[in-house]
Amino acid sequence: MNDLSQESLLREIDEDIRRERYARLWKRFGNYIVAAVVAVLLGIGGYQFWQHRAEAQREEASARLSSATALIATDRAAAEQNLASLAGDGPAGIAVLAALRQAALLAEGGDGPAARAVYQQVQRSASDPLYRDLAVLREGMVALGKENVPIDADALIEKLKPLTADSSPWRFSARELTALLASRSGQVTEARNLLQTLSADPLAPPDVRERAQQLMGDLAGG
Repeated sequence: MNDLSQESLLREIDEDIRRERYARLWKRFGNYIVAAVVAVLLGIGGYQFWQHRAEAQREEASARLSSATALIATDRAAAEQNLASLAGDGPAGIAVLAALRQAALLAEGGDGPAARAVYQQVQRSASDPLYRDLAVLREGMVALGKENVPIDADALIEKLKPLTADSSPWRFSARELTALLASRSGQVTEARNLLQTLSADPLAPPDVRERAQQLMGDLAGG
């Protein structure tokens, strides 16, 4: 037998051995391999189904939010009810937007306590700190607008404290609101110091600086 024929024979024998080995392995583990492949395919299919369902829910919730908002012009009570429903069962982001709009409607309608309750719920439930902080600001504004001297001014000021930090996107509004709450609750010196700092801050929006100067004049006149 020449070398070429011998090499070919050895290769065939090696392939037979490997086929036999694979056959034994498949016989032993084939069911597990099939189960694993099926599990992976089911997982992929389940994830795609979940994505499709979540997207459909978001689209439906967006449509409900648009409808509720459009209803404000003709039927505020129905709009509030629809927004409350969406805030309760809608996807997280849209539910927060619905709750914020509902609270704004309640405040505009003169129901300050109900509006504040909704803002407080947003503070507890919203996952995005931007929305939580906005709800704190809006709650403070409602309290300030509906009560001559909010009995919980100190609690509101404490809530606002993190929002007054230099890193907060709401810092200027939070500082202005804190000054107003301090003024309404008799903390005139604290209010004046805050307003003076705001009016001299070159980074503060022009309208905020202007209001701070006017408020300082009101405090001085008072």
